[in-house]
Amino acid sequence: MLLTAGALRVAPLQGEMTLSFLGRIADGYGLTVRSLLSSVTEVAGQQGVVGALQGDSEVFLNAAARDRVAALCRVPHVGLRRALPTWTREEPPGPSKERPTARFRNGVETVAAWGPACPGCVAARTGRVAPARVYLAAHQRVCPRHRCWLMGVPGIKGRVVGLAGCPEVVQAQADHRRLMRRSPVAASAFQVAEAVTAWWWAQVWPEERLWAMRLEAAMPAGEDPQRWRILARDLVTYPETVALAALLASRVWRLRVAAGGGGHLPYRLADVPCVPSELGGTLGS
Repeated sequence: MLLTAGALRVAPLQGEMTLSFLGRIADGYGLTVRSLLSSVTEVAGQQGVVGALQGDSEVFLNAAARDRVAALCRVPHVGLRRALPTWTREEPPGPSKERPTARFRNGVETVAAWGPACPGCVAARTGRVAPARVYLAAHQRVCPRHRCWLMGVPGIKGRVVGLAGCPEVVQAQADHRRLMRRSPVAASAFQVAEAVTAWWWAQVWPEERLWAMRLEAAMPAGEDPQRWRILARDLVTYPETVALAALLASRVWRLRVAAGGGGHLPYRLADVPCVPSELGGTLGS
C-alpha cells in the first residue's frame, strides 16, 4: 500500500456509507476516492477495483481490503463494523482471498435508501466541514437539530434542504418516530401511506393549497420549479403520509373498517363509508 498506514485517523459517522467514509479519508490525503482505492488494493503494481464510480455509488470491500483500510484510518474493525452498515455485507470476489478487492455498486436495486449527512452534525462530530452520505430510513430524513431535510437524489450526492418555512415537516418526523416505537406494523403502514400520498400527488387537485404552499416554502433559491416538484414529493407529502400511516396502524381503526365492511375485505370506499370521513378528519380536510 502506497499510503502510510496510521498516518491519519478518520472515524466513521454512524450509519455512513462506506464510500462516503473512504471519500473523507481520501480528502485527508488530498486524493480522489478512486485513487485511494487503487492504493488500498494495489499488489505488485496491480489494482483490484471493479465497476464504475457514479454519483450515487456504494463500494464493497473484501476482508483483505478492509484490513488495509482499518490500518489506514486507525479505527478498529469493531468500530467500523458498528458504524458502517455495509462494511461486511458483501465479499467481492477477487483473484484470491488474500488479494484486496473493491467493487462499486450502483442503483436503487443494490444500494439502500441514503441521503446526505447533515452538514452541521458532521462539522460537530468531525471538526471539519465535509460532505458525507449516510443510510437513512424513512423516519430519519429530518435533522431536528438543524431543521433540514436530507434528500437523496439519484445520480448525485443528495441535497440538504432547509425547513425553516415548514415546521410541520420537522414535527412529522417526531410523530413518525413515536409511531415506530409504539406500533409493530408502523413500517408497513407507512409504506402503504406513502403509496397513497404519491398517487394523490400525481393527481390534479385545483382546490388543494397546502402542498403547493409547502412546495414553495421549501424550494431552494434558484431551483427550477418543475424539477423541484419532482424532487420534493416525499418532503412535501411527509406530514400527511405520517398522519395516514398512524391511522392505518391503529388497531381500533382497522377493527372499525372491518366492521364497516361486514367482516369482509372491502374493495371500494362505498363498502366502508367511515373511511372518507375519518381520512378527512385525520388530514384536516
